[in-house]
Amino acid sequence: METANVRALCFSVAIVLSVLSRQSLAAGEGSKEADKITALPGQPRDATVQQYSGYVNVDEKDGRTLFYYFVEAAADAAKRPLFLWLNGGPGCSSFGIGAFQEVGPYRVDTDGKTLCKNKYAWNSEGNILFLESPAGTGFSYAVNTEVYKTMGDNMTTRDTYTFLVKWMERFPEYKGRELFIIGESYAGHYVPEISTLILASKNAALNLKGIIIGNGILEFKEEQRTAYEFLWQHAFISDATHTLIDQNCKNPDETSPLCDSAESAADGQLGNIDYLNIYAPKCYDKKVRPTASNCMDISDPCADVFVKAYLNDPKVKAAIHATAEMKKPWSRCSIGRYDLFHFGDSPKTMLPYLKDIISRGVRVWIFSGDLDSVVPVTATRHSMTKLGLPVVEEWRPWSSDGEQVAGYVIEYKGLMFATVRGSGHMVPIDQPQRGLFLFKSFVNGQPLPKAPAMPSQSTD
Repeated sequence: METANVRALCFSVAIVLSVLSRQSLAAGEGSKEADKITALPGQPRDATVQQYSGYVNVDEKDGRTLFYYFVEAAADAAKRPLFLWLNGGPGCSSFGIGAFQEVGPYRVDTDGKTLCKNKYAWNSEGNILFLESPAGTGFSYAVNTEVYKTMGDNMTTRDTYTFLVKWMERFPEYKGRELFIIGESYAGHYVPEISTLILASKNAALNLKGIIIGNGILEFKEEQRTAYEFLWQHAFISDATHTLIDQNCKNPDETSPLCDSAESAADGQLGNIDYLNIYAPKCYDKKVRPTASNCMDISDPCADVFVKAYLNDPKVKAAIHATAEMKKPWSRCSIGRYDLFHFGDSPKTMLPYLKDIISRGVRVWIFSGDLDSVVPVTATRHSMTKLGLPVVEEWRPWSSDGEQVAGYVIEYKGLMFATVRGSGHMVPIDQPQRGLFLFKSFVNGQPLPKAPAMPSQSTD
């Protein structure tokens, strides 16, 4: 291991297992039958997906309790793998974002009441477990709210591990099932960290086969440093401001008044853009609409407004068994509670974790939407190079439909890195068809198909 954090996580396995051995894993915490969702309000009448949701206590002393939403595979659930989905933030909801805006079976329509089928849902490939983590995110909570002041990567990782062990007592049919962990954004920390802990535990119930991370924060300072370069390359800031940043912001680990001034000048030139997708429209009318759109407008830039209205409906909270948090308004991200700049023990780099996971034969894919300025694809490419892995197949275009270039891919020994063309920070929102195709290829261990060659140019 190359960092103290990796060693600390491995050491904590013994502590976690010792605590669990002294507890009744499911006592007083519900059951699979109790967690079953009969039907979600507004869901399509012909919906057949099996859904569950509820709480799992991961710490008795502080009352840290995590909320989950579980969707069985659309077909052959008993034979399909288990996927753990983690959003980032820290403190952003895997339920509201991951399930209802990205890869779950439903999207929320414009009226904030009606659900639409998501034809690009990832449960076509397996059983998806969406976890609200850390405590304080979405419907997850801690009885002792002082714990929010000390939350960090290590506590989040241990809580996630405890959750998985307890959840599998509630759903024992998934013990030993192939497990794949998916994450985006700050889950670029969560995914490698929980994977390292699982591998160190040698727990046979957690049969980790692969991890896939989209637009993940792997080296936060590197990504910060590269953001303005990325925006300049896309003609969002002036040459003069770019030069000032280049001259005064050379060391990503240090700041100065001159660097701060140059970056503030750049921010002032950007205008009201969506940093998550620099070419996407912004939401201005932040209200639900009186009538549904008949599912014709579910890619609306105000989708998070519709989701917030839906998840704060008392009927919805009752249906998903969110009784512990009935009085607390659900929010997309716990802004103010967790701060990326002060999130406890957040390592500077995830690369040692990735190296260790790769060395253990676990499948590792990293992908980037190429219009994201928060975690620019250029920064992730630098991180991939730093890993020092031998190149198996050089950079090339890939296609999901046999016609259009869907992105670009390079295969390293033990790791696949791909871009998704025309997407920002959240690929399943911006490019759902390409995102699902990429995910299918990952789960099946298949290389992304080559895009058709460019035809010869006519000179008439």
